[in-house]
Amino acid sequence: MARMDHDSYWHGYVMARHHVFLILGIVLMVVALISTLTGTTLVKFQGIVHRAEDPKTFWENIVVDCLLGLICLGLYLYTVN
Repeated sequence: MARMDHDSYWHGYVMARHHVFLILGIVLMVVALISTLTGTTLVKFQGIVHRAEDPKTFWENIVVDCLLGLICLGLYLYTVN
């Protein structure tokens, strides 16, 4: 497996776009918060899902949004140095 040293292409790519990870992480966390508070979320291929009608799909989508948001924020913190 290739390592991400300071001379690699991917390291330069991620370092040049580290603010995108901050913006994307904040947007995903805000979407998860708003979806949790309103009880509705948008799911791919299913449309709008309500917490009362399909709780399993609703909470799975919230967890995915939160995890992706945390991963993006973690990548931002990793590349900020």
